[in-house]
Amino acid sequence: MLRLTATAYFDFLQQLSALMRDPIAYGRDLLAGDGRPVLLIPGFTAGDWSLAPMARWLRRVGYRPYLSGIDFNVGCPRQKIERLEWRVEKIARETNDRVTIIGHSLGGLLARATAASRSEHVRHVIALGSPIRNGSAGVHDRVRPTLQAIQSFWQTFSSNPENCGTPECACGFASAGHSPAARGTRFSAIYTRSDEVVQWESCIDERGTSHEVSGLHASLIVNREVYRIIGTLLGVTSLATAAA
Repeated sequence: MLRLTATAYFDFLQQLSALMRDPIAYGRDLLAGDGRPVLLIPGFTAGDWSLAPMARWLRRVGYRPYLSGIDFNVGCPRQKIERLEWRVEKIARETNDRVTIIGHSLGGLLARATAASRSEHVRHVIALGSPIRNGSAGVHDRVRPTLQAIQSFWQTFSSNPENCGTPECACGFASAGHSPAARGTRFSAIYTRSDEVVQWESCIDERGTSHEVSGLHASLIVNREVYRIIGTLLGVTSLATAAA
């Protein structure tokens, strides 16, 4: 596990460095953004701070980024979904527009579940390395015990049920997180076959579009290939909206 962590750390630095040298970081060769709202949701154990580079980039290329309000993404997913539903409704009212949601890893599952219950306010969900097909079962066996230990440790300080965040929990998060995208809401998955945390096959949903990149799991949030795909996806949606 230590070796995996070190490898992921160096890949993150390499990907970030490559992004900062790439023209995509400055919006070159992209359609100018139309000012639409984009909500960012961090992955497991991460917080809004992890998506600060992406938020700055979205603002730079012409969109209006919003953070989730999640400081540390552990604990009860259902409680987070309820807060995200409120957040999406508030953003939609403020901007008079439907929201695009980008979620990394667990954040993609939270985004999907939020879109399923608030489809009238959500235009597009983009999941980065998220096990959409089968949730926690899509995590690699060598990593799952560590993630479960973190979740269990957190639960000792909360009143959440023992099975919180697992398929056995009665709250319904497990099914909501990988439920079909709601009608009128687009879904796009971005994944890497080198993913050391999530089985890449679990990230793909044939009912949406799938886009493969290189690199590792944690680095998806600073991966220049990911930024190029997001820029294209947002630009295509902008054109489609304008045509309608």
